[in-house]
Amino acid sequence: MLLTEETLKMIIAVIGLALLAYFLVNILSSESKQKKEREAAETIDKISEMISNLDSLGGNITALQPQGWTLFSFTGEEKKPNSCSGENCICICNKVFGDIFDRQIKKCSKEGSCLIISNLLEFEDIKIEKYHEEIVEINIRKIGGKIQITRI
Repeated sequence: MLLTEETLKMIIAVIGLALLAYFLVNILSSESKQKKEREAAETIDKISEMISNLDSLGGNITALQPQGWTLFSFTGEEKKPNSCSGENCICICNKVFGDIFDRQIKKCSKEGSCLIISNLLEFEDIKIEKYHEEIVEINIRKIGGKIQITRI
């Protein structure tokens, strides 16, 4: 009887510790995700400012954030994230693997930051590398009335 009582207390304690660890991991993960979303919005703001002040030479933006995410272009007739309202746009969001059923578009709609650029030229996805690997720099310029974004 005593052994059963002690065993039950230990099981309840282990379950309680597991729940506590689960909630702690969720809180830390949520804070990290919110930080990355803020960094993506700040980078989109830099790009927007660069485009609005664009001269014939164009300009460069270095040290894109957040590290590990990707800069996407959504142009033409392809499906676009909700925040693009059917217009050409760029988005910074975490890349999904195996983009089946428009998972990338849903990811960018929920957890990314987008900027509508109606005269955007399509570009290859630009991975924002971690700083110890490589600092990513992009060039933004106007070519024939269209906005071109390229990785340098």
